[in-house]
Amino acid sequence: MCRASKLKLAESEVHEARHLKRPSSLKACGNLADVAPGEILDVFKLLNSSLGLENDTDGTSGGLNNAKHVHILGLFELTTKLGRRSGASELMAANLAVQHVNALNILPGYKLILLINDTQCDPGVAVDRLFHAIYSKMTVFMLLGSGCSNVSEALAQVVPYWNIIQVSYGSKSPALSDRRKFPLFFRTAAPDSTHNIAKARFIKYHKWQMVAAFSQSENRYLLPINHLITELEKENVTCISTVTFSSDNYKDQLQLLKKHDTRIIIGSFSVAMAPGIFCAVSSFARLNPIQLSDLPLKAHELGMFGAEYVWIIENRDVAWWEQMVSGCSQSQLREAVEGIILVGDFDLDYQRQSVSHSQNIEDKSAIPVGRMSKYAKQSYDAIWAMSLSLAASNIGSFEQFSYSNRQVGRSFFETMRKLKFVGLSGPIRFEGADRVGDLVVSQIQGGRVADVLFYDSIQDTLESNCVFCRKIRWQNDRVPIAKRIFKTTQVTIPKVLFSLTTGISVSGIICSLVFLYFNAKFRQMKTIKLSSPNLNNLTVTGCILVYVSVILFGLHSVNWFSDLCSARIFLLSAGCSLTFGSIFAKSYRVHRLFTYTSAGLVKNKLLKDQQLIGLILIPIAIDFFIVALWSSVDPLIKQPHDLKLQISAEDRRIVYQPQIQICQCRNTIGWHVALFGYKSILLVMGVCMAWKTRHVEIAALNDSQFIGICVYSAIFSTIIVIAFSFVTEYFVLSYVAKSASILASTTITLVLMLLPRLKSVFAQTDAELSLMESLGLKIQSNTRRFIYDDPKELLSRLEIQNKVYQSRLEFLDREIVRLEEILEHSHPSSNCSSINAIQVIPEIHVLKVPRASWPTWHNQPIKTFSSENRLNNERSGDRTTKFYGKIKKFFGGSGKTSGEKLQLGSNPEISHLAPCRETVGNINSKSSIRSSY
Repeated sequence: MCRASKLKLAESEVHEARHLKRPSSLKACGNLADVAPGEILDVFKLLNSSLGLENDTDGTSGGLNNAKHVHILGLFELTTKLGRRSGASELMAANLAVQHVNALNILPGYKLILLINDTQCDPGVAVDRLFHAIYSKMTVFMLLGSGCSNVSEALAQVVPYWNIIQVSYGSKSPALSDRRKFPLFFRTAAPDSTHNIAKARFIKYHKWQMVAAFSQSENRYLLPINHLITELEKENVTCISTVTFSSDNYKDQLQLLKKHDTRIIIGSFSVAMAPGIFCAVSSFARLNPIQLSDLPLKAHELGMFGAEYVWIIENRDVAWWEQMVSGCSQSQLREAVEGIILVGDFDLDYQRQSVSHSQNIEDKSAIPVGRMSKYAKQSYDAIWAMSLSLAASNIGSFEQFSYSNRQVGRSFFETMRKLKFVGLSGPIRFEGADRVGDLVVSQIQGGRVADVLFYDSIQDTLESNCVFCRKIRWQNDRVPIAKRIFKTTQVTIPKVLFSLTTGISVSGIICSLVFLYFNAKFRQMKTIKLSSPNLNNLTVTGCILVYVSVILFGLHSVNWFSDLCSARIFLLSAGCSLTFGSIFAKSYRVHRLFTYTSAGLVKNKLLKDQQLIGLILIPIAIDFFIVALWSSVDPLIKQPHDLKLQISAEDRRIVYQPQIQICQCRNTIGWHVALFGYKSILLVMGVCMAWKTRHVEIAALNDSQFIGICVYSAIFSTIIVIAFSFVTEYFVLSYVAKSASILASTTITLVLMLLPRLKSVFAQTDAELSLMESLGLKIQSNTRRFIYDDPKELLSRLEIQNKVYQSRLEFLDREIVRLEEILEHSHPSSNCSSINAIQVIPEIHVLKVPRASWPTWHNQPIKTFSSENRLNNERSGDRTTKFYGKIKKFFGGSGKTSGEKLQLGSNPEISHLAPCRETVGNINSKSSIRSSY
């Protein structure tokens, strides 16, 4: 078999390997990421077997001993302190590629020679090695290297001056994609920016229209994101925001990213930062309230993982989520990374046929499996890319090539730029300086990487039916959505509920009008008259205003809603003022009546209805003033208020934003406090009046018990209204609670205040007698008096009366002694005429007892009635009368006249003392006669 046919065979085997089944040696691994790096050597063994080069190690089997040499400088990291200890495997792959090129006679008449040197991953050392080769006797056609990006950048800036094309096998810095800065640079290791095409196809595959980028603030991570945004724009995908971060502020930037509410996040950061980022996302969702108080911007609400979020990051071939990170456990970190998408290069070696029957190449190569580089195949393909570009050029140009011949160098560059072939690492073609190859999309499932999609760079398609692809798994079996589509909906009171509330309110208004009718019709009845019908009318009017305000509270979708804001507040406030103001005014009148009764007549102390109505109108005027000032200074206007979002059951991308119309101004709370604050004072005063009149037993006057119930219901209603005013998320429930409490309180007040009056009207049998008994009055003849027995007052009166009687008895005893002395010392004949002239009128002292009313005195005998105990002592009166009668008879006078005078003076019903003087010898006596009314 000729060399050319062997080359085609090798290429076909490599190409077909992409579509073969997973080798049996890989089945135990479960996915591509678990394949041992040592199997790369098996690929090289397969190629050697296909080309018959098992024993050819220097490429001389093709008979190229006399061929001219084409030198390629290979710079590898053979000794380094920066961690790249796999340079030997990359060198081995390059040497193997040189053998295959020479064996297949890719360059007829020429032999490819690889000049090897060590860069130590140091740019200075690498440039020095380059100049050493340039100034040697050998002409360097092209440069292979290196695996360190910093070294490749330094070399790529120098080689254009020497007309040398550079091909790197392991440098992935995005800066190297700049063709203006590095005009002769190519690389077979695809940079992160070449993965953007697969990311864009993946996003389009799931019909996501909006994404966000989260990038580390370094060029190697920022540049791929900038390139990706361009690719996304071609796919009509919008990148809402690009958030950059550093190692110091990534937590704060995560919070900023959260605010954009984008669920598809493209991450570009290092392996070292990845665990900390996902640990922060996981830890924020698990902090307790004490820890949350120390975090700004509500970091605990992040939760940017799980079923609602998709993270798309680079596959770095490192299981960084298994590392231990401070701040969260490994299980929490695994939970946070579950389901994230990884995009990386497609490794053709994982899909080839099993070569478990091959010999142990590791022993022959003397390269430990653990040090086998993942870029070994890229190194092999880089040699082939150089060889094929040289072969596609004019072979005669080899003799003309020099470091100053730009035309020949340009020819090599054009053939390299247009080159397309299937290499060991997959299809190879270049866009600018970057290689475009096949890519694989993976997903972390159960803590392990599973390949789910394959990107074919030649067909530019994303395939899910590849033999090694697993089914992509989303939590809850639903594909996350990129961005919510917000639609605003107006929330109003349900018609059935509004109709029910309106019906109850209208019924209350009708009942109020019925009460007004009966109050006007029977206002002359004593039962209604004593209950103050004018004030009852105000109570009913206030209830009507409250019922109307409840109806207005249910109107939210009308165009003139702003005009209702002030109207319904004034109606509710004025209704409360009228209702409770009139009730409390009646209580105050009863309290004033019984307060001044003990001091005398109350005719001038009674409050008329006009006075009480004027007192009630004061809070109405205050209400009007406050509402008028409110409307002019800070008017209430209609403003939308957002409720809790609702996800559509039919399309999860659509989110409905319910809105309600509320009345609001700049200082709504302050105005409400000013308007309803003084009403609490009114309630307190009313409760005090009800408490002071609680012992009044006149049913027609005393409403203290009913007032207490009304006040309690009003306070309970106020608490409910205030509490549910802050429950804005449950709009309908709040309306029901507030309307029901107001209606209940108003109805209770209306029924308790007026229903007993109607009952007395319809249930009355003897109006006059029933009224007198309800008022606590007894009628004897034409006399009407209050029965008001106060035990303390009665006891005080009796004690005073007792002292008066004792004083009177002492005076009479002294008079008797004096008169006896006169009789003993006087001559009967000489003193008879003098004694006959003596008329003793005793001085009567009677306690003045105030009365609310007294009966008119008539000369004819009438029946008298007293609600008090009779204060005069009949036994003492009879004894005094007999004594004075005997004296008068002894001196020849008439005892009847004196007896009648004493009888009049001893009447306890006489309440006024009229003093008069009579002279009897040296005796001055006062006669006090109580005048009658």
